[in-house]
Amino acid sequence: MKYAVVEKQGQGTYWHDPSPYIAKLSEILPALPPGARAFASHPEHYDFSAPRCVKDLRPQGLPSAADSLSQYELRFTWAGDESDVLTIRYRGVSSVQVTSDDGGPVELSDYNTVRLDEVLPHEAGCSHELRLTTGTVRIECADLTASWAPISS
Repeated sequence: MKYAVVEKQGQGTYWHDPSPYIAKLSEILPALPPGARAFASHPEHYDFSAPRCVKDLRPQGLPSAADSLSQYELRFTWAGDESDVLTIRYRGVSSVQVTSDDGGPVELSDYNTVRLDEVLPHEAGCSHELRLTTGTVRIECADLTASWAPISS
């Protein structure tokens, strides 16, 4: 990530600091497409005590090479609490990269959750990078929309 800080301090211990990204956000927002702008600037996005913070969300699936690059959808729930789901729909996807820290596959588990994310302007529209406990997901797209809803919807 370019601004937000996620540093491994020890076994299972991380330092999370979104403040460098938040400090740049006022500069970044005008260059973001509308959906990405709304998602990145939501007041609870980086508030670790808020119910709509991205930290600690568990991905329900990850993009693969077989997925369509025109559109993609990621869904996230809270580890151990499946009452709400965050759905992010990416439109006009031009690039998807999923990398693990150890070079192997990125495993889905309660342990492998979102540490922090960043939405940045990109020539395609925007990029969304999600730092997971053991890997990174980066999607470049025309725009994205994010919505929270009960998991039953």
